[in-house]
Amino acid sequence: MQSIEKIYKIRLPFFLILFICILSRPALSFAEWNVSAGSAFYYTNDAALFSATRRLSRNQDPTQPVIDGKLAKQGKDMVYEPTAKIVKSFSLLDRPTELAVRGQGFVFADNSRFNHGALGVHANHNLSSTTKLILRYFFGPNLLIGKNEVRPIEETAEEQPLLKNEIVTTNFWSAGIAQQIPGMDDARLILFGRYGLRNYDKPFKQRDTQFWTLGTHVEWSPTETVGLALGYHYERGLADGRKQPELKDDVSYNNHFVTGELGIEMTKNIALEMALHYEFNGWTTNIQDDERNGQHENVIQGDIVVRYHVNQTFQMTAGYQEAFRKESFEEGLNNRSIWVGAKLVF
Repeated sequence: MQSIEKIYKIRLPFFLILFICILSRPALSFAEWNVSAGSAFYYTNDAALFSATRRLSRNQDPTQPVIDGKLAKQGKDMVYEPTAKIVKSFSLLDRPTELAVRGQGFVFADNSRFNHGALGVHANHNLSSTTKLILRYFFGPNLLIGKNEVRPIEETAEEQPLLKNEIVTTNFWSAGIAQQIPGMDDARLILFGRYGLRNYDKPFKQRDTQFWTLGTHVEWSPTETVGLALGYHYERGLADGRKQPELKDDVSYNNHFVTGELGIEMTKNIALEMALHYEFNGWTTNIQDDERNGQHENVIQGDIVVRYHVNQTFQMTAGYQEAFRKESFEEGLNNRSIWVGAKLVF
């Protein structure tokens, strides 16, 4: 465990140093910088579910930390999202390469305890004219899930369960190969895997989870104005709670995630994007009296986004997103979000 904590302390500086070193190497042939900044304003009907809903997509982090039903229903809120992205394109080993760093934040108007941010590093390198290597790192620190019951349940003088903030930090590393499908210049197959850690603050350390994912995506543009993407992920998560039967809180799981996305350029300036996602979490605990023993969770979510390209540097967006999630031993939870946003590319 100490070795994992050491890695956790050095990983962010390491990736920043690596980024600086790559950009400063004289052997590289630099082409151009690309900088973009954006912001969006959301209305959501449940502040506690908002972050999990926003990241449920094939290129984000669909297998979010476990959200117990009693932590949801925290009320409506307005959320502000600032984003910034820096992209550097250059030639490495005489092949096109792209390195990007993206920062993102969520600021809640009424439920400020849910404020959080994330950092992503993404790299693409063309191994050949038809094959691309993809590398990615994601860092999401100190995300508040909500106030949860401490295990084992400690009773106060009023015999009420002791509640503490449940906070998690997520890290994952992923690598993939994107291959153009032979005979189809407008289609490619992506195979990837990832490894990640979800580390919880005390007193929820039994939920610390190591996870690994195997996935495949197909991206196809049958016409110049239509794009289609399909994806499937299998993920296995192992939580420390499986070795602590006295706590009866093993959140280990097998996850199946299926997604479909459709993009249509309706006019030269207006694009419509639609997506449908489904995931199944099968809890794998065999601890007697653990509420997840023999249970599962279903999540289904739909997204629709309209993008208006005012010009080459300015874009406006509007979207709607709705998700329904249900653990087999709890009532279902619903989250709806509506937003408008803008993006500026320099």
